[in-house]
Amino acid sequence: MSEFEKTPYETNPVESPAEAVKAFVEAYDVLQTILTEFDSEEGELSVFADSLRAAMYRPVSPDGGSRPSISLYEIGVVYFPEGAGRYDISTRKLSTALRQRENDVRALFVQEDGILPNLCEILPAFLEEERDEYVYAAAMRFLNECRRLIAMWE
Repeated sequence: MSEFEKTPYETNPVESPAEAVKAFVEAYDVLQTILTEFDSEEGELSVFADSLRAAMYRPVSPDGGSRPSISLYEIGVVYFPEGAGRYDISTRKLSTALRQRENDVRALFVQEDGILPNLCEILPAFLEEERDEYVYAAAMRFLNECRRLIAMWE
């Protein structure tokens, strides 16, 4: 089995939003790794990877700005570009954010201008094109993790 075939959370049901966020982040990291490995000389996949990164990085203003903005960083999901270029999750910070700012965390992900609606527009468009099987599978797994988080919070 290749390291790209499954994420650690794919075969296990998630029982909490924290576990779903971890599964989402893991699927994102796997997708970014595959996009880097399978990129063409034209750099088409790196352009797509950049658009995913931009969607993940942007802060969201819950309820249209009536409360302070929130981002993945503030809930303990931090990107480390050096080395592997992967996310790391502070379980303690994520748990605290889910406990103290649950509505804001929910808004970060599912509000109309949140991370997931944006990703759920980008990913299906990308998947319409013919792709290498590993690239397609990783993008589909990440889309499924996005959908799982949406379902959990709706």
